[in-house]
Amino acid sequence: MRFSIFFKVVALFMITLFSFGAFAYYFVSSQINHENYQNEMRHYQFVTTINEILNNYSDYRAIEDYLYKIGFRETTIENLEKVLAKRRHQLHHRNIGYAEVFKFSDMVFILLKKDEHFVLYKDLHSVSYRNYFLAITVGLLLILFLFLFVLQSLLPLRELRSQVKRFAQGDKSVSCKSKQKDEIGDLANEFDNCIQKINAMNESRVLFLRSIMHELRTPITKGKILSSMLKEELSCKRFSSIFDHLNMLIEQFARIEQLASKNYGSNKEKFLMSDLINKIEKMLLIDEDKKSPIHVSSSNYIIEADFELFSIALKNMVDNAIKYSDDKQVFLDFIGNNLVVSNKSKPLKEDFEKYLQPYFKSSNPSQAHGFGLGMYIIKNALEAMGLNLSYHYSNGRICFTIHDCVFNSFYDLEEDDEELPPPPENLKEVSGMKGIEKANYGVKEKQ
Repeated sequence: MRFSIFFKVVALFMITLFSFGAFAYYFVSSQINHENYQNEMRHYQFVTTINEILNNYSDYRAIEDYLYKIGFRETTIENLEKVLAKRRHQLHHRNIGYAEVFKFSDMVFILLKKDEHFVLYKDLHSVSYRNYFLAITVGLLLILFLFLFVLQSLLPLRELRSQVKRFAQGDKSVSCKSKQKDEIGDLANEFDNCIQKINAMNESRVLFLRSIMHELRTPITKGKILSSMLKEELSCKRFSSIFDHLNMLIEQFARIEQLASKNYGSNKEKFLMSDLINKIEKMLLIDEDKKSPIHVSSSNYIIEADFELFSIALKNMVDNAIKYSDDKQVFLDFIGNNLVVSNKSKPLKEDFEKYLQPYFKSSNPSQAHGFGLGMYIIKNALEAMGLNLSYHYSNGRICFTIHDCVFNSFYDLEEDDEELPPPPENLKEVSGMKGIEKANYGVKEKQ
C-alpha cells in the first residue's frame, strides 16, 4: 500500500498529539492526586495539633493564633449554619472542646468547638493547577506550530511534482524556481536548472539535425536534377532510385531521432502485409527484376501498427536476417497474432537483452554479429507502438517474434468458397510448435 509523505506527516502529528495528550493527562492527574494527599495530611496534622492544645491547655487564644498563622480565617455565620446543619447529628454528644477538618463545596474548613458554641475557620490557601494547564496549552500550541511549519515546507513538493509531470509530458515551458531556503527549495532550483539545460540541448540538437538534413537535401536535389539529364534510361533510373533512397533515409533518421527523444506520436492503423513488404523492398533497394530474398507465407494478413515505425523496425530485422543468414534468405510467417522473422543461422552467442543495447558487440570478435544500432532501433520502435519482441532458436533457425501485431487475414468475399492454400513448408520448421501452426495458418476471418 502506497502512502504519501503528507499522509505520513499527518499521521505522525496525530500520534504525537495523542501521545502528548495521554502523557499530560497522566501527569496532571498524578500531580492533582499528590497535591490532594499532601493537603489532606497537612490539614489532619493541623487538627491533631489543635486537639492536643485543647486537651492539654484549653488555650483558645493560642489556637486562634495558630489557625491565623497557617492561613485559616473565621468564616461567616451562613457557612457555619450550613456546616452545622449537615453535621449536627455528630456533634451533640461531644461536650468538651475539639477541632475537626472537612471539605465543603471544594473548600477546606476547620470546625472548632468553644465550650457550648462553634466557630468555623476557612482555609484561604487555594490549590491552583493553572500552571499545569498553561504548560499543556503551550505544548499543544508548539506541536501545532511545528506541524503547520513542516506542512508548509512540504507543500511545494506537490507543485514540484506537478511541474515534473508536465515536463515529462513534453511541456518545455515549465519553471520550478523557488525562494524556499531549505532542501526542497534547493531541489526545485536544481531541477529548474536541469530543465533549462535540457531545453538548451534539445534546441541545439534540433537545430543541428535540421541543418544537416537541409545541407544533405540540397546536393540530393541537385543530383536528381542532373541524373534526369542522363541520356541512358537505365542509368537515369538507377541514379534516381539512389537519390530517392537517400531522401527516404533522411526521413527515417528524423523519425528515429524523434523516437529516441520520445517525441514521436505513434499513430496506429491497419494495412496489408503486401504494402509493407513493398515498402521494405524499396527501403532495402531490392531490384524488382531479381528474386526477392524475403519470403512471406501470406501477403493477405492485416497488420495493426504505425506504418512508418513498423516499416523501419521490420526493415532493420529483415536487413539483419539477410546479412547474417547462411543462405541470405529471410522468412516471414504468421502464428496467431504474432509475426515471426526467421533465418538460417547459428544461435546468438550472448544474452538476447545485450543485443538490444546500442552499438553492442560480442566479447569474442570472431563471434560478433555486429547488430550495432539496428536492434536498438527495433526495440524502441516496437515499444513506442506498445509491441513486444522475443527471441528463440528452433531447428537451426534464429526466430524473432513481434507479438500481437497481426489484426487478421484478409480474403475477398467472392473467394470465401475457394480452397485455402496449403501452409508453407518452412512454417512448421520455423515455429517448432508441431501442428499448432497449421491450425493458425490460413484461418478465414471475414471483415
